[in-house]
Amino acid sequence: MSMPLLLLFLHITFFVVAITISYGPLLLLRLAYRTGEVGNLRGLALVHSGLGPLTFVMYMLGGIFGLLTAITLHVDLLAPWLVIAYVGFAIAVLTGVTENRTWPIRLAEVVKRTPDGPLTPEIRDLYMNRRTLAVLVIDIVWVPVMIFDMVIKPFS
Repeated sequence: MSMPLLLLFLHITFFVVAITISYGPLLLLRLAYRTGEVGNLRGLALVHSGLGPLTFVMYMLGGIFGLLTAITLHVDLLAPWLVIAYVGFAIAVLTGVTENRTWPIRLAEVVKRTPDGPLTPEIRDLYMNRRTLAVLVIDIVWVPVMIFDMVIKPFS
């Protein structure tokens, strides 16, 4: 296997792992929320609240291997599609180290002290406040935009 192919494989693999561990539990938490029961959230929230550091490392490794792939393949590092990728990566890191890092921790703290039963107003607010919903929209849009950018390479 050639070095550029190995680096590309690692780039894609680390991003798939990062997306899986960041979006998978989030999807399950949204589905558990729809049941209206605190008990269905508790275990998922506690697990998800501890994934932040691992998720960050996976995204960083994906980015590093992506950059190494581009350098090894002598790709113009200022190609429009790569600039779009840099901006998308920066947005993902920014939301990842802020809201997507703190939200699961806040949720875990709340569900730990809330008895089983119907969702409380505090839990509902964690799910439905404007900031959380705005970040959710960014997260939903981000993945297909980045895949489109990496495959189609617009403006190049």
